Amino acid sequence: MSAQDWIPNAFELLTRTKVLHRNYEATCRRLAAASLAIMKGELIVLVGPSRVGKTRCVRDALCIPEPNVPDQRSRMRVVVVEAGNDSTSGEFSTKAFMIECLRALHHPVYGVPDDDDPWQERLQARLRRTPEGTLRSAFQSGHELRETEYLVIDEAHHVGYTPGGDAAAARILDSYKCLANRTNLKLVLTGSYQLLRLLTLAPHLLGRQHPLEFPRYHGDVRSDVIAWQQILQTFSRCLRFENGQSLCSWNGYLFDGALGCVGQLLRWLRVALARSQSEGGISISRDLLEQTRLPAAQEVAILGEILAGEQQLVQANMPVSGRMPASLQDSDEAKPRASKPTRKQRNGKPFQRHSKRNTVGGRV
Repeated sequence: MSAQDWIPNAFELLTRTKVLHRNYEATCRRLAAASLAIMKGELIVLVGPSRVGKTRCVRDALCIPEPNVPDQRSRMRVVVVEAGNDSTSGEFSTKAFMIECLRALHHPVYGVPDDDDPWQERLQARLRRTPEGTLRSAFQSGHELRETEYLVIDEAHHVGYTPGGDAAAARILDSYKCLANRTNLKLVLTGSYQLLRLLTLAPHLLGRQHPLEFPRYHGDVRSDVIAWQQILQTFSRCLRFENGQSLCSWNGYLFDGALGCVGQLLRWLRVALARSQSEGGISISRDLLEQTRLPAAQEVAILGEILAGEQQLVQANMPVSGRMPASLQDSDEAKPRASKPTRKQRNGKPFQRHSKRNTVGGRV
């Protein structure tokens, strides 16, 4: 293979290579089990770092076909829609989101253009004229006709960009709960760790949720370190190196720069290959990786969000109002004691009354 051909071939190999992602396998199993455990009207919340593989994990756990279209009986077991902040000024629009929901549902009136409308001009005009309430009603009835069981809202943290701030975001999240109740749906929300804070704005959702995390690899966990080394060995087979080196030669450096996320590592390698191709490079080197690593300010910002999210998922052990202190949970002091009614001590034989003689003149 010539020096000019190795980089396009490396791109293709990286795209087709499947790695044994330990956290992916575990998260996929937990998600599949949770989808069976929740009741209709409840929701699963899957959070994790950006580009960790949450979307693919949901598709595999729920066995979503590709492409996800109605079957021969016009049924769609799972509907997947992305919550995008693609309205004016990059804000989240509830009407734009509902239009995307109808597209994902393949609604025959509001989601699919006519055969003689290839540019979707008439469909777009129809959607602009239709009130949002009508679109929402069409979406609800469409779920019943499609016999949908799961509604997956990907990138759900984008709800936080809605006009009106946190109060408006709380109302939107609460409306998802109402939609699930009315249509007997199971909700699956995926997003970054920002989604955890947004959910606290809607307390009615907290009691219905099943939170899950797709974690990154951690450098202080031995099994994670071993798994990361195996991933580097797999990706190294797709690339060229000099002097017997491989990605494993820079294990710690790659771990820090990718923040323990395989998706971030793949993005980094693709950027490095693009730089190498533009400069006529013949191999991957440490210098090339240093040139294509994220700027320090961006890396710190991403890591800060990840650490804050991981901290939110840690269950608190400190006693709070309404919770029994852990030190008393298993002690005798924590066990409720039945209060016994006090009785007046009686002397003598049962069923024999001791009459009390009144003093002279004591009667009135």
